[in-house]
Amino acid sequence: MEIYPPLSGIGGGASLAPFAPAGLDDDLFDFDKLKLVDKPENSMNSLDLPQSLKECEGYLTKLPLKPPNVDQKNPTTVVDMVNIMTNPCAAALFDKRGDTLEKEHTFANDASRSEGVPSGLYDYSTSELMKDQLSLARRKTSHIAAPLMFGHVVLPGCISFYKKDGRTYAVGEGRWLLPNPKASWCCRNVSLDQDVIAPSKTQVLIIRILKGEVGLVMEQGVEKLLDVGSHVYNSGTVSLVGKKQYANDQYFSHGRYHYLRVPRGKLAKVWAEVVKDGVRSLVPRLLGQGEHYIDSNMFKYEYGLVDESDPYIHHGSVHIIRVAKGSVAKAMHNTKPRLLGMGDHIVESTQFEFIGTESIISNLCIVHETITILRVPLGKIALAWKDNEPVFIDEPGLYEFDSPDFEFVEYKNADERLIQLGAKKIVLVHTGSVGVTYDGGILKILPNGRHIINSSNHIFHSFLSTQEKSLRLVTLSENEKFARKSTIGRGSGAPIGLSSTAIEECDLTVCETRDLVKVGLRADVFYSIEDPEKCLNKIDSEELEDLVRETAVSTLTNIVRSTTLNEIAQSKHVTAGSPDVSTVPVFEEIGDRGGNPPPSAPMRMFFDKAHDDFLSKLHDDFMSRYGVSVSNIRIESFKIMDEELSESISKHALTTAQIENEMANLEGKSLISTTEERTAAEVKNIAAEADALALKTEADASNQRKIDGAKADAEALKIAAAAKADAEAEAILAKAKAEAEAIRLRAAAEAQRAEMLSQTQLGEQESLLGLYANMVVSSNQGVEKVVYLDPSVNKESPFALGSLENLNRDLHALTQIGVAAGEGSKAPHQ
Repeated sequence: MEIYPPLSGIGGGASLAPFAPAGLDDDLFDFDKLKLVDKPENSMNSLDLPQSLKECEGYLTKLPLKPPNVDQKNPTTVVDMVNIMTNPCAAALFDKRGDTLEKEHTFANDASRSEGVPSGLYDYSTSELMKDQLSLARRKTSHIAAPLMFGHVVLPGCISFYKKDGRTYAVGEGRWLLPNPKASWCCRNVSLDQDVIAPSKTQVLIIRILKGEVGLVMEQGVEKLLDVGSHVYNSGTVSLVGKKQYANDQYFSHGRYHYLRVPRGKLAKVWAEVVKDGVRSLVPRLLGQGEHYIDSNMFKYEYGLVDESDPYIHHGSVHIIRVAKGSVAKAMHNTKPRLLGMGDHIVESTQFEFIGTESIISNLCIVHETITILRVPLGKIALAWKDNEPVFIDEPGLYEFDSPDFEFVEYKNADERLIQLGAKKIVLVHTGSVGVTYDGGILKILPNGRHIINSSNHIFHSFLSTQEKSLRLVTLSENEKFARKSTIGRGSGAPIGLSSTAIEECDLTVCETRDLVKVGLRADVFYSIEDPEKCLNKIDSEELEDLVRETAVSTLTNIVRSTTLNEIAQSKHVTAGSPDVSTVPVFEEIGDRGGNPPPSAPMRMFFDKAHDDFLSKLHDDFMSRYGVSVSNIRIESFKIMDEELSESISKHALTTAQIENEMANLEGKSLISTTEERTAAEVKNIAAEADALALKTEADASNQRKIDGAKADAEALKIAAAAKADAEAEAILAKAKAEAEAIRLRAAAEAQRAEMLSQTQLGEQESLLGLYANMVVSSNQGVEKVVYLDPSVNKESPFALGSLENLNRDLHALTQIGVAAGEGSKAPHQ
């Protein structure tokens, strides 16, 4: 087995090295450098084949045409030749004479041929043969010129025939008698202006061959070809076969004689006999342009011409294959496959078979029996079997193999996610997915990247997406699950044959609220696979979607069942946890089915609550059990399934909308009126501001003058006031000093008095009584009216009149305070 690597040292025929060349060599895909593609020989050309019959038996340079034996311009020669030909030996003598004249080139040119034989043939002074034969013929004739009005008249341009003793004789223009009783007229006044004259019941045959024609006759069973001119026979052994025109007949044959004319650019397929080393054989020939002549009974022409430019010409053992640029020809030679490259290939062999051509531009793989040529472009991978082993060829280049153990399978794009042949696999895992494989029955997860697997026990199962998916929450039966899967394959998520309303409702999750109102929620749950191995070990990947849907529907149903319709209606957002989803307002507060008024206290929005409750129940559970992250739930809208209740709410909403519309119209009108009044007021303000600005300017000027005068007066007053203030301040200071001194002296005296009074009990009581009296006086200041109160009833009132009893009690209390204070002051000294 021959295996040739790619050109320019790209690599082996079964290389799996990654291909990313910066630039490709121009010779990398050059078919001319492949060893299994035959190149034409430099000297090989279709013109080198024998395109003539020179080496063939019976080759002729021209046809052996028999020259005419009469001068068609002279009718007398026709009559003479008819009479001469009654002698059986005369024909042979004249044929011999004609051959001699032809060799002497007496009438070799076309002009003389078209006019008949030259006059030298009938020149009695030079042609002894003509003299002798004519003399002999005249002795046998029986016609004589008729006198007066007797005899038979032969018209000009005509000839008449008579018979005597079984021979046919002719007479030309004139009046003739047949004195011999054995002679009788058999055919009278036959016009010489005919191409063929063959009188009935005679042996005479006169043939006129025009220019561009050839006559075909049989003389005693021998084929003869007649040249241009008139030919006279009177033996009865000559028959006319026909006439051929060179212009109309490309090929004609007469017995062993063959004529073939091949136009320019054509080839004729013929069979001819050749003798080589004493052995005769019939060989094929392709004759080129020109006229070809041959005298052979073995010659055969296969009707139909072929173009010299045909890509394949086949005739017998001769094969001409013209392979155009960009193609390769397939053939079998001696039971071996061959590939022929660009150029002309000429093969002469009976063991050669042409299969066909194939484009090397449009075909990346050319297979011919055991020969395989692969053209691996950039970005392709060739898959093949070599010695019963899978082979991946990914390096760009040309690869050629000649082995029955090599079998090409197909090409794959290098960016395909899975390329597999037999036990060999290339798995390309994209970001956002993983590959699921089983190595000996054990689950193996393939991360992102390109993986090559060579083990037959390592089986690729599928790709598993780890990207986030959205799933519409609907409750499906088993049949509906199957129908949905089939419709998803057709590109539609809804079953066929349902109305638009049914299709819309089939996407709703129908739940009952706490107050037993059926509502339909259009919700989507978002999930992704975080731990593929844990997920696949727990559940089939095809059942994961159903598991998420059913669990999510059950959870959402429980959440709705614990919520009243009024609580759902409180939400102004149809979704929670999805900031990119637009908010859709739903109807405002409505009373519950028990007639209770809607709650007025702020409450948590239902959709936010449903979102948080949903994720808190599913996220951690799915993550720990299946390795699946339930990341979000999006509730698009909800619908009250009770049509009467829904219609009632819709009417209420419509009425509310109408009222809001009217209020908006009134608000618009009010805004217009307010704007008009504001505009008028602004106009008046602008005018008033202009007037005020003028008055202000005038007043500013007047005020400035007054200010300047006032500043002067104020400055004078300021100086006088400053002097007066200084004097008054000095007087006040002196007075204050005197008062302060008096106070100090009074305080010192009081302090001395208090010290002296404190030394006796009576002094203490007197001091306390003074304080008490001052307190009563102070408390009654500002009192204009006094209500009399019995001191015995309200002893605690500050308006009560003092009494000895009260005084005694108060003094006793004050004494106790003083004693306590005194004891407290004495304690430290003890």
